[in-house]
Amino acid sequence: MSWKPENHADYTFSEYTQPSERNEINYADPRFYETRPESGEAPHFLPSTSQQQPVPVYAYQPTALSEYSGPASLEHYTTDAGAAQREAAQNGHAGTANQRKKGLASLGSLGVVLGLVIKFGIFGGTALLSVIVYAGLFGWAFGVGLVILLFVHEMGHAVVMKLKGIPIGGMIFIPMLGAAVFMNRMPANARGEAEVGIAGPIAGALASLVCLLVALSNPYAPGVWAALAYFGFLMNLFNLIPMIPLDGGRITAAIDRRMWIVGLLGLIAVEVWELINQTASIWLLIIIGFAIAQFWARRRVPNTPEAQAYYAVPLNERIIIGLAYFGLAAALAVGMSVAHGLMFAP
Repeated sequence: MSWKPENHADYTFSEYTQPSERNEINYADPRFYETRPESGEAPHFLPSTSQQQPVPVYAYQPTALSEYSGPASLEHYTTDAGAAQREAAQNGHAGTANQRKKGLASLGSLGVVLGLVIKFGIFGGTALLSVIVYAGLFGWAFGVGLVILLFVHEMGHAVVMKLKGIPIGGMIFIPMLGAAVFMNRMPANARGEAEVGIAGPIAGALASLVCLLVALSNPYAPGVWAALAYFGFLMNLFNLIPMIPLDGGRITAAIDRRMWIVGLLGLIAVEVWELINQTASIWLLIIIGFAIAQFWARRRVPNTPEAQAYYAVPLNERIIIGLAYFGLAAALAVGMSVAHGLMFAP
């Protein structure tokens, strides 16, 4: 191929030929770098040692370099990080996303509020219903006092659950059966379950003791205080029966699970005795039904490795829990006896 410059008609270049016919440029020759044609001048040619055409040489002449001063401004070298956000906001996209986030946050807050309203609604509604039932049977003073005693008992469970980080599901009152506070998950081990279980009877025993002290302060007119103390001690002592779902079943789980059999047989014996004397209680029969269901559900649980680890309580801790369990039962029995004496004192 050939190429001819448009502005320099005098420049002629030979056609491309085979490698053997090309001009050989001697780049090692110092004269190649000596001169450079100025603007408008023809290039110098080095003589060739062969018969080939002379080779044009452009030599380099150094020129002064100016100092780099940088760009006149940084206008084109920086970006506005907030431009995309402002543009999205103007187009409505960012606003829509923020509105969605705010909407979801509002829905979440509304869900929490509704959950609290439902919990407190169930708590307050069942408490009021229990007061009405107990007041219809024993009078308003006794009805209100009894619900307060039940509340203190369940708050004992709730406080220990809170200290152990166990989520509380809520509290409910069941007329003629008592009250219950729900755990959203089980404790880490049987010791924790025993501590949660015994906290309720301890709190209930202290509340009953307050009623007993008020009754003792006026022995000639103990009134409703002695009755509340008696029923409070009795209720908490009944809860210590070693059978789940009663508190005694949770406590004795850390002592010896074979005590559940004793508790279940004891409940059945009491119900049979009441049937013989024609004083059977439908509520006790319901509790026995719950106890049998729990006993049947847990009969094979200890055979699993997880259950064995759950019920693995050191001997010294078993002894401490056992002493607290039987000591509390004895104190409740004594308090019930004293309150009973005040109720029928002349």
